[in-house]
Amino acid sequence: MVRLKSNKKHFAYYDISSQADNVKTFEGKRYNVHGIWAVDRHGNAEKLASIYYRIRTVKDGQFRTIAKRKNPMSELRPVK
Repeated sequence: MVRLKSNKKHFAYYDISSQADNVKTFEGKRYNVHGIWAVDRHGNAEKLASIYYRIRTVKDGQFRTIAKRKNPMSELRPVK
């Protein structure tokens, strides 16, 4: 039996909506998180689910990084 080493968990969509204050995408755009909505600096709102796979960094209310991914093909991982 092969055991996979998975000491890092996946940071899911609902984790972002409940814990995040803002996110940054691979394109460099920043969004403030309001529940299931991501609002950019111009006030344009997008559903968080529609930008989830473009998110690079997730920050909390104290602007600490709580999750990130290295490239668009990797999973969003929590930061310790």
